[in-house]
Amino acid sequence: MNTLTRRVATVATAGALVLGGAVATASTASAATSKTCTHSAKLNTYVDATVKFRTGPGGTAKGQLSKNTRIYYACYKGNWGYVKALSGVHKGENGWVSRDYISIPMQLD
Repeated sequence: MNTLTRRVATVATAGALVLGGAVATASTASAATSKTCTHSAKLNTYVDATVKFRTGPGGTAKGQLSKNTRIYYACYKGNWGYVKALSGVHKGENGWVSRDYISIPMQLD
């Protein structure tokens, strides 16, 4: 890992911990994938509000993810993110949430 990458990872992790979340490398989560996705994300993060947990992009709600639920953000299509819940009542389940509520750590160049 080069110095710049290490610094970015350190800053992102520290920032997330200050905000009450936790960020880890994507390799720690099992690979959740969906054929519906158009872009890859591969990020362990959390939802920053209580959000509906859906069966597909804009699909039927199968429950809710509470604010600060840890997730693996695998990929996305449009404004919908495909995630795997890593904590909470839906732990281990895959589903879709609005990307507006997925916390994305700031990236420094």
